[in-house]
Amino acid sequence: MKSLFVLTVLAVLVVAVSCKKDDTFVSNPPQEFQVKIDSIKLSKNVIWNDTLRARLWGKIGSSTCYQFARYETTRDSFRATVKVIGTYTPASSCGAAIVELRSAIYRIYPVYPGKFTLTIQQPGGTTLQDTTTILP
Repeated sequence: MKSLFVLTVLAVLVVAVSCKKDDTFVSNPPQEFQVKIDSIKLSKNVIWNDTLRARLWGKIGSSTCYQFARYETTRDSFRATVKVIGTYTPASSCGAAIVELRSAIYRIYPVYPGKFTLTIQQPGGTTLQDTTTILP
């Protein structure tokens, strides 16, 4: 009976030790940053009830620890302002690689007839813009 109790206690200890929390995420949480966009191109000849597509190019980072996270957007009927957000997650297993947005598509719907301007907010407060005409 005593040996059964000792075996049960040992089994519980083994399970408790093997379920140890992973400290990597806690000690190295992802860090967000604003991605610098090198160029943008809006689709041309868009009809008012179609989706406007913006193609974006830019470098996110220089290792596999960097990745695209999301777009943050404010807009009205004839303009949109977009901030591109990336994350950096420090880890010892990050490989060397150029992580880029290569013609990443940002979709805008609905659009209305007239001029439409897309503004990309850049790190440091500068902007990058492109304008297209939405056809009736």
